[in-house]
Amino acid sequence: MNSRGHLTLPRLIAAVFIVSMAFGCKGPKYLNQDFDLRDDGERTTELRFTATRHIDSIADVKAIKTDVWKLEHYSYPDSIRMFVRVIDTTGFVVTHMAAPYKKAGAPNYFPSLVEHLGQRRRIKDSVVKNYTVREIGELDSIPANIALAIDCSGSMKGAKPTIDLGSELFIGMKRKCDKISLTAYHKVITEVFPLSSDSSTMLKAFREYAKRPIGLFTSTYDGIMTSLRSLDKVPLDEPKVCVVFADGDENTSTTKASDIYEFATKHNISIYCVGFGFAKDEPLQELSLYTGGKYYRAYTKRDLLAIFQDIWNSLRNYYLVTYRPPRFEGLHTADVTVQIPGRDTLIARGVYDKTPLNPMIDSSEFTKRILFAFDESIIDSSSYPILDELADALQRFDRVVLEIQGHASRNGVDDNRAEYNQKLSERRAESVKDALVQRGIDATRLRPRGFGYTMPVVPNDTPENQALNRRTVFRILRK
Repeated sequence: MNSRGHLTLPRLIAAVFIVSMAFGCKGPKYLNQDFDLRDDGERTTELRFTATRHIDSIADVKAIKTDVWKLEHYSYPDSIRMFVRVIDTTGFVVTHMAAPYKKAGAPNYFPSLVEHLGQRRRIKDSVVKNYTVREIGELDSIPANIALAIDCSGSMKGAKPTIDLGSELFIGMKRKCDKISLTAYHKVITEVFPLSSDSSTMLKAFREYAKRPIGLFTSTYDGIMTSLRSLDKVPLDEPKVCVVFADGDENTSTTKASDIYEFATKHNISIYCVGFGFAKDEPLQELSLYTGGKYYRAYTKRDLLAIFQDIWNSLRNYYLVTYRPPRFEGLHTADVTVQIPGRDTLIARGVYDKTPLNPMIDSSEFTKRILFAFDESIIDSSSYPILDELADALQRFDRVVLEIQGHASRNGVDDNRAEYNQKLSERRAESVKDALVQRGIDATRLRPRGFGYTMPVVPNDTPENQALNRRTVFRILRK
């Protein structure tokens, strides 16, 4: 087995760990002094990282699986970073499959990368020719900065002993180089201790806070945002992770989900949500999906501890795939091919969404550069891909209603063309509507409207500015 050398990398894994285990309307059932929230004893089994194993030591390569544990898209369209794991059914992550640890003469285990653009109307498959795969392991000495937050609201009363124990165990899993901070929240947000590497100081502060009574109400989004802000001093290009343990309940925050998405994307923080017990899955899964993270589900103490270990280990062992993505304002599905001799081809799949209709984006309008023939309402064929990607997004988000606004430019000071330009902008808006209807969108969801040159975004004093004013704006009337 190859030994891993100590490498110095200017990378700092920073994670925000949010624990929120409110159980909603159903209380936990205790089985042999261990809580179990299942009604029928059935649950979905997840592969979780327990240890590492050299690729040459895998006895049954047919048991190997792969996934994308984290995907960073904050630098889009300049770069995408995928954190790929190769793991067997016993929880061992397979190592020594990429530089700098792969042995000489070993095959190319990651031979291809393809992005599938769109979903309902598959636009195209884009083969990524230039990408790099770099193996990261324990001995790369990349420290983790963990911001741990705990929901201390009233619904926590039955689970408090488990949460207290879990928090102490999580702190105990850190290495000397790792740092943890802890934020506790109900209606009030409290910093229990700041980012620190001193485990004894952390445990002392946590145990003191744990003596306080449970609070009222739940400000989950405010708690998440406060924890995210604890990473303000971490450089943008250093990976950061937010792990959220929650049931999805929220009742007193002033922060919105869109605020969290905007902050997390801007600061390169992937969010991991763990649905605990009878979780409201949809908001948790959306936070995970749109920020490039992962969704977990926990039912028992054993599940919770396995997730703790999976999180810590996955921050320390992965294959980093980096590439420049194709431009597409819609859903990107990135497939990394993993080929191991003796095993069928595997696909590590990551998904990220760049559509302006993203429900996490708090925006009421967006602009598309749709070109027309000179002095006509005929759409230029070069704009067809823009219409294709917008139609695909509208089919995915089928509740959205758009106002299509046509805008013209004013050439000179002649006002005699005002009425003509008004009519032209109306016809162009109608043409965009017709093009989207031809692509399968219900006409009742599209409302064309022309504005002539009454709403310029820049002065009409140069050809370049006039080109900017000739635009199509889409106003979101309903999401």
